[in-house]
Amino acid sequence: MNEVPLDSLIDLFNQSCPILPDTPENDVKKAIDQFSYPSIGSIQVICEPLKEWSQGDILDDLIFVEWSDNGEASTFSSPGMIITSTCDLDRKQNIVVCPCFSFSELSKQGSSGLIDEIAKNTVFEFFYIGKALGGDKWAVDLSHPMTLPRERVAKKIEAGDIVRKHSLTSKGWYLFVTKFSMKYFRPDDPETMRLR
Repeated sequence: MNEVPLDSLIDLFNQSCPILPDTPENDVKKAIDQFSYPSIGSIQVICEPLKEWSQGDILDDLIFVEWSDNGEASTFSSPGMIITSTCDLDRKQNIVVCPCFSFSELSKQGSSGLIDEIAKNTVFEFFYIGKALGGDKWAVDLSHPMTLPRERVAKKIEAGDIVRKHSLTSKGWYLFVTKFSMKYFRPDDPETMRLR
C-alpha cells in the first residue's frame, strides 16, 4: 500500500476545515482577524432564539460537574452553550454543552490576566459572546464540555424548565466554528506527526 505524503494530508485537513481556507496550518491570528471590525463591521454574535434549537444556543441555567485534582466531583450552575451540531439535535442520544462564565467569574477563577485576550477571541479555550446574559461580558469555556441526554433536555425546554436564551447569528456561528476548529482541530506539531 502506498503512503500519502504528509503535505497532501495537511492539504486535505485544510480543505476539510473550510472555515480556514488557504491559511497556513498555524496562522491562527489570520483566522480570527477575518472577523475584525475593519473587515466586516461590528459582529453581533447572539440574537433572539431561533424557532428550533440549534448549535450555539445558550441555555439558562444548567448544572455542570467539576472534578478536583484528587477526583472528587462537585457541581456548579451556569448558562450553557449547545456544542452539538444542529442536524444531530433531533437524532442523537446525547448532546454536548459547555458552560458560560461572566468576566467577573473568570477573574475570580484566576483568568483576569487573560480577559483582554478572551474579549478579542484570541484564547483557544474561550468563545467570547459579549454582554449576552446580563450586564457583564461573557465567554463560553470550550474546555469544559459535558454530555446530557438529548430527550431529557428537549422535554425540559418544551416544559419551560430550561430556557433557550439566545441563538447565534450567522456571523456568530462562523466565528464559533472557527474558534471550535482552532480548539479541537489544529494539526499536530511536526515532531508528533513524524512519530505517527
